[in-house]
Amino acid sequence: MKNADKHSYRSEDTFTQKFCSLLKCSTSPWGKVNVLREFNYVRGRTDVIAIDENENVFAFELKLTKWSEAVHQAYRNTCFAHSSYVILPDTTAGLACKYVNEFRTRSVGLCSIRNGSIHVILPAAHQDPIQPWLTGIAVAKSRDQGA
Repeated sequence: MKNADKHSYRSEDTFTQKFCSLLKCSTSPWGKVNVLREFNYVRGRTDVIAIDENENVFAFELKLTKWSEAVHQAYRNTCFAHSSYVILPDTTAGLACKYVNEFRTRSVGLCSIRNGSIHVILPAAHQDPIQPWLTGIAVAKSRDQGA
């Protein structure tokens, strides 16, 4: 990993804050969305979820370096999300691209943050969640928090 990428985010929390601010912009790849951090559910905790005006739920797992761990977490999120993504700093995403079939096999998308914007490297498959009741909880929680 290049030092510039390694030191541009002090922590995963700083990286997540940056991603959330970009996600809330009207220019994000998903348009206008409500954003909620740390959605807890039976199988785990998702770093960030976003809900669009059609109530499509997008799940995002963010890591600075451990992309393979994020792929497993993002796959787990497909139980409630219509689309699930791994978000990485640009250099780490470049390394993860060598294993793009790991993402495709699990229908998980890959994005990087580069030059102050979100870049979709591999779009996630849009699918019906296998636990729509959990999708409903995510949507309701987003509404309750006025995200």
